[in-house]
Amino acid sequence: MGGDLEVVPSIAAGNICGIGGLQDLIQKSATISDTLYCPPFHGMSHWQTPVLRVAIEPTNPAEIPQLIMGMKLLNQADPCVETSVLDTGELVLCTSGEVHLERCIEDLRTRFSKIDIRVSPPLVSFRETIIPPPKLDKLNEAIITEDLADLTLDKSYTSYTANRAFSFTIQAYPLPESFVNFMMDNASALKCLVNSTLFAGSTNHTPAPVDEHTDFKIEEFKLLLEEYLEGIHVDNCIEKIICFGPNQTGPNILINNISRYDRPLIWPGSDSENLDLTSLWDYESSVIRGFDLAASSGPLCEEPMAATAYVLHDWTESNVKDSSSDNVGAPIAGQIVSAVKEGCRRAFLKQPCRLMIAMYKCEIQASADVLGRVYAVLAKRQGRVLSEELREGSGTFVIAAVLPVAESLGFAEEIRKKTSGFAMPQLVFSHWETLQEDPFWVPTTEEEITHFGELGDSGNVAHDYMMSARKRKGLPTDEQIVVSGEKQRTLKKNK
Repeated sequence: MGGDLEVVPSIAAGNICGIGGLQDLIQKSATISDTLYCPPFHGMSHWQTPVLRVAIEPTNPAEIPQLIMGMKLLNQADPCVETSVLDTGELVLCTSGEVHLERCIEDLRTRFSKIDIRVSPPLVSFRETIIPPPKLDKLNEAIITEDLADLTLDKSYTSYTANRAFSFTIQAYPLPESFVNFMMDNASALKCLVNSTLFAGSTNHTPAPVDEHTDFKIEEFKLLLEEYLEGIHVDNCIEKIICFGPNQTGPNILINNISRYDRPLIWPGSDSENLDLTSLWDYESSVIRGFDLAASSGPLCEEPMAATAYVLHDWTESNVKDSSSDNVGAPIAGQIVSAVKEGCRRAFLKQPCRLMIAMYKCEIQASADVLGRVYAVLAKRQGRVLSEELREGSGTFVIAAVLPVAESLGFAEEIRKKTSGFAMPQLVFSHWETLQEDPFWVPTTEEEITHFGELGDSGNVAHDYMMSARKRKGLPTDEQIVVSGEKQRTLKKNK
């Protein structure tokens, strides 16, 4: 790179140049051409995924506009940074890790905003999901169901609008854990599908044309998606998908299983022109909005859902004199949104609920003298060792492990202290993993009470994660200020 800037009228191919005046038009990357028919170049591929969030604010509230402008410049300069504003007005910075977060905060203070900034404790993201009924309990003993009726128990939930005009019967089905990574890997095909499909009650939306390459990507995505839906007991399930969520591209699916309701298919090339759409089609956008709200805010700790399919088994419409308003006072569309959201959340809770946590892939180089200390730090932070190899020609071991992002704060500093600097960790985001612990678990059998105690408070990690997230968001928790109040006494003698 040259040391000076020089203005030139043109530049030959193969050179690097700078173009000014585009900061308001380009956010991350773009293709500049003098013709609209130029295909866009492939976007930048990021090997890091932002998972560590903090809320930032200026020390002086009058400097908020400078902070917002600085966050905008940082978002353009760093491809691995995401910035957003929450509904509460908080300015959130999402980075790839602890070291990356420190670098971004320093850049905001010294280069982009040039103001003093206060940073909140890191806000680690979780996902909420459901799993098939477990076969082993917490003591690794087989679960024997004495009542056969429990095996065929109806897991669906029926919700009603406030004026009882509509009722929705919804059931939640678990999808494989790998479905989340599958949707992340096929995000481009899913976006092409959303842009080329007539969705949800929209009458003036013009689908984008589908070329041969896009059609091949969508067909390939459809074939792979069908394998993940084999556990859902709905005939021809792949053709009955209504939408994905949240934001139409998330790892959750809404499926139509109503025999009397024929709606347009979401896949390009399907014949949907001759369908006789019923009155339910006019309200389907409200149904999708309710599903989207439920998928973006689960019942456990208001975190997004993942790897969950919702099947709409029944949708009943009663006679309503006025479809736009009623005696309750709220528009019918808003009541449908609330009913579907509540139905999805209640159906979710009828299945075994679990939390999904973001996992780092951790590579540690250490000598043989400090291997025990490295394993001790990993075990303390819920880490799991995958492999251990001795590098040929040296006495250095290379340890591959996975570590929860929620437990990674201060990990590099602690492992250096414990090993006196003889271990060097490197953290890279790997995947989302389901915690197998039930956040609502309490000991019930005599063996569990003997092993874990009556309260079962001997380290339920999933429950601790859930309560910490709920406490941070101001949601109700089961934290008790006074425990066993009858046992408390003062040491001071009454005179």
